[in-house]
Amino acid sequence: MRRIRTLLITVFLIGSITMGALASEFPVKPIQLVVPFKPGGGSDVTARIVAEYMKPYLKQPVIVTNIDGAQGRTGEIHVQKAKPDGYTLLWQHQTLHMAYACERSDYTWEAFTPVVNGAKAYSAVVVTGNSPFKTMSDLIDYMKANPKKIRWGAAPNGTSHFALLSIMAETGIEPHIIPMSGDKDRIISMLGGMMEASAITISSAAPYLASGDLRVLGVMAEERSSLYPEYPTLMEQGINAVNRFDYTVFAPAGLPEDVKKILADAFRKALSDPKCIEELGKQWTEPAYLEPAETIELLKKDFKFFNELAEKFDLTS
Repeated sequence: MRRIRTLLITVFLIGSITMGALASEFPVKPIQLVVPFKPGGGSDVTARIVAEYMKPYLKQPVIVTNIDGAQGRTGEIHVQKAKPDGYTLLWQHQTLHMAYACERSDYTWEAFTPVVNGAKAYSAVVVTGNSPFKTMSDLIDYMKANPKKIRWGAAPNGTSHFALLSIMAETGIEPHIIPMSGDKDRIISMLGGMMEASAITISSAAPYLASGDLRVLGVMAEERSSLYPEYPTLMEQGINAVNRFDYTVFAPAGLPEDVKKILADAFRKALSDPKCIEELGKQWTEPAYLEPAETIELLKKDFKFFNELAEKFDLTS
């Protein structure tokens, strides 16, 4: 009996040492970072920038893979089903919460292991450059006096829709919602006179702001950004409405703590690199690194917010 017990203890110790050695060697092959959307969008571009600057800290390439479909669900499920060994990661934002709130998915962020929060970008309320509305107050006052007259483009149950709903919840406005997905499509529609306003990712609006074709009435951020300090926030105009894209890194559930620590440290170092910060800034995006525990607190807060907003406006699939 004593021999058997000694043998079991020996096997356990050898196994523990082996697992520790394997973790200390991580990574030994390329890491896949899944972007659950098509190439060329904000998620894709920011993921590729950060992935490039992680190479010196992991000694292995981080390869961005676009797995588009079902408004992000296809890529998310791919990562959920992957082995929790740190070699398959997800780069996703608040649409994960929105999908669950609108009953378009049956899982929450808790189906994953949150690794870190990586970067952040914001939406802005925009109108055309020749619009009679010069400030957000101008637009809100008009909408209150003329319910459902302003045509506002939004992707149903998507980020632009939730951006609008957060403004509606704060101000009581009633726009005529024009269902339309994609920042570029909504911009083209506004320029073509088919709608008057929309919440657009500020990076998508940037070229049209430079040309004067579009005008920002308010950025949906907590405070003015050093990247575009000329644009006021909605907050400073008395409207407590924020629409932030937090690019968060997730791994499959069950990721070992030591592997998570290695990954988190690499993301932290990459996002602190001045060249990485500069490249993100060109995309109107800022580093927003949070440790794993801080990331979980952010996820809990956002999950609660989006579910309450969906309940208030009775959003279902």
